[in-house]
Amino acid sequence: MLHVDQFGTGPDLTLIHGWGAQNAVWLPWARDYLGQSFRVTLIELPGFGQSPVLEDSEQTEQDWLNAILQVMPARTHLLGWSLGGLLAQRIALQTPDRVESLICLASTPRFTQTDQWRWAVSPSLLGDFMHAIQADTLATLKHFWKLQIQGSDGARQLIRQFTQRMQDNKMPAMKGLIQGLKLLKEIDCRPQAQDIQCPVLWLLGEKDPLIPQEFIAEFSKIQPFAKTNIIHGAAHMPFLSHPQQTADAITAFIFKDGETTYSSE
Repeated sequence: MLHVDQFGTGPDLTLIHGWGAQNAVWLPWARDYLGQSFRVTLIELPGFGQSPVLEDSEQTEQDWLNAILQVMPARTHLLGWSLGGLLAQRIALQTPDRVESLICLASTPRFTQTDQWRWAVSPSLLGDFMHAIQADTLATLKHFWKLQIQGSDGARQLIRQFTQRMQDNKMPAMKGLIQGLKLLKEIDCRPQAQDIQCPVLWLLGEKDPLIPQEFIAEFSKIQPFAKTNIIHGAAHMPFLSHPQQTADAITAFIFKDGETTYSSE
């Protein structure tokens, strides 16, 4: 069973972290900024933090989703960051009765580029990570952590603080890292995006090097009911560089009266 951290009071809000991360990435922020308004559940993905590795199979994506659903509250607002956002979209599609609203934080409907989708990272970059993570895990993770913060306000200090925090925690299992990269490469939520039934918020960093905010203009034609909020000065970790603004955007979206008209702020 996957590891969870749970705290706070109020409506259920579940957070799913991204690749190369664990609950420690945002636990202090979630407790300080969200715990007063929500009962927060942080889920650690398979092979990350204290969660056990799942064996390789031909249905890795579904195995991960089933493991998340096993520990997720019966009905919850659901926030996924990066890879967690891809998984959260899948959950909203597969089990709509369990998702009150969906927040995709620094995430995308598809993480890798295709001829029809250029708002993502190149497959070659993902391939490089696949090889590098097996050759030197810590160095590759440090590079990825740095990449996610670069460009944000106060990036130099944030990179130093974040790297130290992550090195003080348990390293991800190799199998979890490889499976996660496979999911980043393969998951494509675009074909079913219009079928998501709950309110949706795309919460993006203005300077995110991995998720270009420009995809919203194109994607809004596919998912016209969604809202978007751009956090100015933030990169791929808005909760780290702009904790108050990120929490305010989440809280305002959840507590509004179910309005689902697309708007750009």
